[in-house]
Amino acid sequence: MKFTSKRDVWLGLILFGSIGYGTFLSYSALISEKAEIGESIFAILLNLVIILFICWLWFSTYYVLDDKELMIRCGPINKRIPYREITSAHKTWNPLSSPALSLKRIHIKYQFGMALISPKDRDKFLRLLKERCPHADIKFD
Repeated sequence: MKFTSKRDVWLGLILFGSIGYGTFLSYSALISEKAEIGESIFAILLNLVIILFICWLWFSTYYVLDDKELMIRCGPINKRIPYREITSAHKTWNPLSSPALSLKRIHIKYQFGMALISPKDRDKFLRLLKERCPHADIKFD
């Protein structure tokens, strides 16, 4: 089952506001400095790459509870965690960098590390994860 990431409005404002501000600064610098064509093209391409990368992260973050594993997808990040390796999961507000677009997260501990994710429906996600990982310590509160 596929779960899209919950998206915090404040994070979207920071990300897309930064894009707008960076684009404005680049455009202003290009006009006021009367940049050469090569510099202008470089600035435009750099801005486009940054915009596309942030959009890729924002619109392609999701989590899949498959038959045998949890798949985490966030832009270029594609992590697969077999259910047999998951030892625990619980709700958290941990602000560490992760493939999550909200601070309402789930902390998943597994054999070789941990993951922080932010599915829209955390309760449903935890219930389905518990069904697939009966050996794991899954907490719902």
